[in-house]
Amino acid sequence: SNSFARFPPWDACVNASISFEFKTTQQEGILMYVDDGGRYDFMEIMQRSGTIFLQLNIVDGREGRVEISVGNNLNDGRWHRVEVLRNRMETTLLVDGTPSSRYSFGSDFYFGNPADRKPVYFGGVPPGMADSLHNLALPSVIYETRFEGDIRNVLYSN
Repeated sequence: SNSFARFPPWDACVNASISFEFKTTQQEGILMYVDDGGRYDFMEIMQRSGTIFLQLNIVDGREGRVEISVGNNLNDGRWHRVEVLRNRMETTLLVDGTPSSRYSFGSDFYFGNPADRKPVYFGGVPPGMADSLHNLALPSVIYETRFEGDIRNVLYSN
C-alpha cells in the first residue's frame, strides 16, 4: 500500500521524452509523478476509469497547465505503452501509439531549475511527503490512489 519506485531526476527540457509500459487490472492509480520541489512545475500521469490522464504545468500561470487523456479500458491486465513528448510549448501523450497533443502558452518552457532537479516517482510518492506538502507543486498527489500492477521499460531522454 505504500510502495513506489524512485528514479533519478529527469531534465524535462523543451525537447524531452519519457516512456514506460504498464499492466494492471485496477481502474485507478498514479503511474508517474515529478515536480520542481513545490514551486510551479509538475507532471502527473494517472489512470482514471481505465484511461490515461496526464496533468502538466510547465509555465508559471493558468495558461501553462495542460490536461490530456487517451485510451480506455487499459486495466485489462495487458501491457500498454505510455509516452510523453515535449517540444517547446507542445506536449504529446501517446498511449499504445494513439496520440493527443496540447499547447502551453507563456514564455518559460523549462521544467524547474536545472540545478535543483527532483526524482521521478512511479506507482506513488513516498508516504513521508505528506509531512511536507509545501514541497510539492501538486500536493493532491499524496492522496491519489496508488498504482497496483507492473511497470517496466522506463526510459527518459532530452
